[in-house]
Amino acid sequence: MSGKIGLGDDTDKVVRGRPDLANSSGSGSDDVRRRYKVTYPISEAGETTSLGQEARNFLDHRKTTAFKEAKSYGFWDWAAMLLPCITWLRKYNFKRNLVIDIVAGLSVGAMVVPQGLSYARLAGLPQVWGLYGAFAPCIVYAGFGSSRQLAVGPVAVTSLLLGSGLPGIVDFEAPASVVDPKTGNVVAYSANSPGIYADDQARYDVAASQIAIIAGLFYSGVGLLRLGWLTHYLSHAVVSGFMTGASITIGMSQVKYLLGLKTPRFDKLQDSMGSLIDNLSSFNWRELLMGLSWIVILELCKWVGRKHRKLIYIRAIGPLLVTIISIAIMNIWKLYQAPHNIQIVGKVPSGLPGYVGDTFFPLVGSTGKTLGLALLVCIIDLAESISIARALALKNKYTLAPTQEIRAIGFANVVGALFNCYTTTGSFSRSAVNNSCGAQSQISSLVTGLFVMVVLLALTKVFLYMPNNAQGAIIISGIITLFDYKEGIFLYRVNKLDFLVWLTAFFVVVFAGVEIGLAVAVGLSLLIVLWKVGFPHTAQLGRLPGTAVFRNVKQYPEAQQYPGILAVRIDAPLYYANVPTVRDALSKYEEQASERALEGGERLGWIVVDLSPVSEIDGTAVHFWFDYIREHRSAGVNIIFANPSKKVVRQLEEAKLVAHIGPEHIFVRTADAVEYAQEQQLAADKLDKPAISSL
Repeated sequence: MSGKIGLGDDTDKVVRGRPDLANSSGSGSDDVRRRYKVTYPISEAGETTSLGQEARNFLDHRKTTAFKEAKSYGFWDWAAMLLPCITWLRKYNFKRNLVIDIVAGLSVGAMVVPQGLSYARLAGLPQVWGLYGAFAPCIVYAGFGSSRQLAVGPVAVTSLLLGSGLPGIVDFEAPASVVDPKTGNVVAYSANSPGIYADDQARYDVAASQIAIIAGLFYSGVGLLRLGWLTHYLSHAVVSGFMTGASITIGMSQVKYLLGLKTPRFDKLQDSMGSLIDNLSSFNWRELLMGLSWIVILELCKWVGRKHRKLIYIRAIGPLLVTIISIAIMNIWKLYQAPHNIQIVGKVPSGLPGYVGDTFFPLVGSTGKTLGLALLVCIIDLAESISIARALALKNKYTLAPTQEIRAIGFANVVGALFNCYTTTGSFSRSAVNNSCGAQSQISSLVTGLFVMVVLLALTKVFLYMPNNAQGAIIISGIITLFDYKEGIFLYRVNKLDFLVWLTAFFVVVFAGVEIGLAVAVGLSLLIVLWKVGFPHTAQLGRLPGTAVFRNVKQYPEAQQYPGILAVRIDAPLYYANVPTVRDALSKYEEQASERALEGGERLGWIVVDLSPVSEIDGTAVHFWFDYIREHRSAGVNIIFANPSKKVVRQLEEAKLVAHIGPEHIFVRTADAVEYAQEQQLAADKLDKPAISSL
């Protein structure tokens, strides 16, 4: 016997007295048709393998393949295993692409310098850390990444997560303002000059480095163990809702700089609003005027870059342009002095970052909280970075290596953490600029890192009088693209459950905080998955007129059902969790079918179960079918299985369920199964009832 699901051994002739069988088959003149049946045994004796044997075969195959590949490797192939960039550098067209990559790298560099300074403030860290994060990680990623356009470095959401989570780990909440020991004036607190809080700020900074290296190790572990699929549980609705809510939280944290207020940091919208209202008495209209002006300039630069492709670099230099203009204005008119009193960044130390690897242990704060925050940062960064890299690879028509990409981001974070960097990942805005400038390789990332290095060595002094309102404007302009309300509208139209997840993530992040918001959104998303698994879709089937196609009678009301025969379909794998739901659905369908049969003078005698969507069944489902078949057989009702997959048939064989139901009661097509039921029904009651034929 054949070991495949295929053509049966016999060719059945048309039932006598039933001319509609031959005519409806489509041939018109043929009086013979084939009925497809499942042949047994489904597995030849030599085909059956245990799970252990399959695992050994897989390992043997991998070992053989690895040996063959190793024998064919040359020096450069072995070198590329250690440094992946060697692979594409050997094929790189320097004459055609080098200038393009340099221009792209410089454009991203011009963008990341002011953004990095601003995002470090958002994380509660010395602002030079934002430059450190755009230096070492960019260079490391250039050597190990597989994406040609991804731009790594500090990002707004990660900075927000750190700014929200680190105070609880180190038990230090930065004050809203401090007294300047030189002038005696009350000034906004800055991590650049913590004053009497220097020890607390130092602990905070060390904790940020520890989070970075732990997150980097998590990254590397995910890459080595190929666990990137875990991010699939962060659905698009969760990520979009989280990002949209986070954009509100980030934006509200910067409003105080546009108003010239000295207020504490809050992660909940209601707390931020209350603090701003309570401190409006110190509002500085000059700060607001300057801040709004910078936002207008930034948005105008983005608009020009979108409208005119040849001027895409205008979008990239927008933040740098605002930085230069704001510093010039502050220095020319001395706006940082009374009576203007515009708040400024302050001193940004120059020089390359120092080695801090000896500060990683012991952990500054609670081990559990530190690991939890590192894992949260890793998950968000991983989902963000991989989604950007995949989109860029698809747009530029090349294949991304996800595992290599994950390892590259992890390695960049580990190395960066050794040199005063907080967690970095792929940036939406900077990657878009990199791609728009035509970047062809990670040479652009290398150029960005070298550009930032020059800034660190020679240009940090110029940021002394950069106004805080300019940094606030840069962040607000940067996170506008994260406010993805259009996705919420789209999900509302397409899938209400996804919209519910999006809405939950958005509101909980805004009103309860980013960590709680993400946890609740992921929990709700998983709950919906469990609900879908536990309550699978089922349907009654009917034959479409003139065909042998069976479809859902709710979707196709004209589909024909036959008295005494119930055809149903189960649209999910059968597990212990959904067996009760399937049992209840079948019972409901049986009641309806019995009523139809009585109206036609029949009784329900056959139930055809279409198993085509059922990819597998577990032990609970097998026991259910045993009981179901036994109960119905004793009541005079026969069960037929239609179109089970090869895997399901194997499971039915192993469980002896094929013998229990009878091999003659398993068919490849629902049409054949229903026709068989009609034939048996006809033979039993000697009535001439119309039957169906297959295509």
